[in-house]
Amino acid sequence: MVTTMLDAVPDVKEWLSPWVQTGAEPGIAPDGLEHLRALLNTDNRFAGLDTLKTTAPSALRTLRDALRAFIVEGNPAPLDALAAGHRLSVRVGASGPVLAADDETAALLAMVFDEYRAGRLQRLKACANPDCQWVYFDGSRNRSGRWCSMNECGDVMKARSYRRRARGEDA
Repeated sequence: MVTTMLDAVPDVKEWLSPWVQTGAEPGIAPDGLEHLRALLNTDNRFAGLDTLKTTAPSALRTLRDALRAFIVEGNPAPLDALAAGHRLSVRVGASGPVLAADDETAALLAMVFDEYRAGRLQRLKACANPDCQWVYFDGSRNRSGRWCSMNECGDVMKARSYRRRARGEDA
């Protein structure tokens, strides 16, 4: 039985807790993915606030920025470079194989791998409002969500599009 990263490194949630706020609306993700979503949203582009800037370890900021590049921009290079420097291994004990990480960054990278393999990481998206960029979990059946919240960014973006069309500009 292969465990998830959180089973192998149970203290990763506690390690993140001083810097991330899980459960912040909109777009809450299920299970361990919520910790990754919360980490990505520590760089609140709408408010211009980076909660990791002064107090968090630089390794955590590096991981967040590499993960954002992968999820939002589709650029795997920064995450791949980061992963190359952190060791993960499979250990086998009486209860079966277990994923083991040498440090917290490796544990979070294992979480990224686990969520990607399960098809959940692909449901994290950045809001299509360029002023927002909040990372949310797209829970729609066909993965067609575009905005973090229809009541906020969706309304704003649809109104902008309507005004452009009404002025005769390209949409």
